Amino acid sequence: TLLESVREGSPLSKSMADHPQAFDEVFVGLIRAGEQSGQLHEAFAKIGASLRWQDELAAKLKKIVSYPAFTLVVLIGVAAFMLTYLVPQLAGFIKSTTGGELPLQTRLLLALSDAMVRHWPWFIGVPVMSVVALWIGSSRAGPALRLRIDHFKLRLPLAGAILEKVALARFSSLFGMLYAAGVPVLASLEVCRGAAGNQWIAQAIARVHELILQGSGMTDAFRKVNLFPNLVLRMVKIGETTGELDRSLNNVTYFYNREVDETLQRLQAIIEPALTVTLGL
Repeated sequence: TLLESVREGSPLSKSMADHPQAFDEVFVGLIRAGEQSGQLHEAFAKIGASLRWQDELAAKLKKIVSYPAFTLVVLIGVAAFMLTYLVPQLAGFIKSTTGGELPLQTRLLLALSDAMVRHWPWFIGVPVMSVVALWIGSSRAGPALRLRIDHFKLRLPLAGAILEKVALARFSSLFGMLYAAGVPVLASLEVCRGAAGNQWIAQAIARVHELILQGSGMTDAFRKVNLFPNLVLRMVKIGETTGELDRSLNNVTYFYNREVDETLQRLQAIIEPALTVTLGL
């Protein structure tokens, strides 16, 4: 379809914009900037670098999540086997040998085992239905609810800090690439807003866009939204002063990429002992 559209005289960026399921706003914005500046090859190179970074980050996250996820599945399977098969067979023996009142933890174990044997469909159905309901609810949530959910994600312990750093690294990288490609600041902010991936951050970028339209300086606009940390504010101020905003934002991207890598490595080191303690308990 792209080929036919370009043959008919449509610009490549316009042809790509007609297929948002394949080419997002960042992709189209960079291609449009490359067409306008005559540096289309550089635009594709920047897109490739951005996609490689996203792929590497996704691979690291999968590596970290896969081990605890596998261990959790095994743990749940072993616990289910013990409670539905092993404990019921031992219940009579335990009661006959004690001769008196059972300890609290033993009574709780037997009660849980009995509940799972009698009502096992509920133990399977309720978690599955809850996950499905949450997925449907989040996919059909209105703008206000989605904004609250995305804000809550950024406030989660440990995970929220990682998500915020990833989002800021993505914003700095995209904004720097668009600026270096010759896209005007306001147009770059519009593209970054659409590619934020988080409604709370997208709202902050929209507020920056609005403040700049009203005549605020770039640094003041970023400061007034109370989202971006001092590092981003300082780098934006340096870039605004020197006219090398793309280089300043590249430094921000490098810093947050390193922070995310170090945080993920620390998390990976903590997961194994934490799982060992969990299994022991």
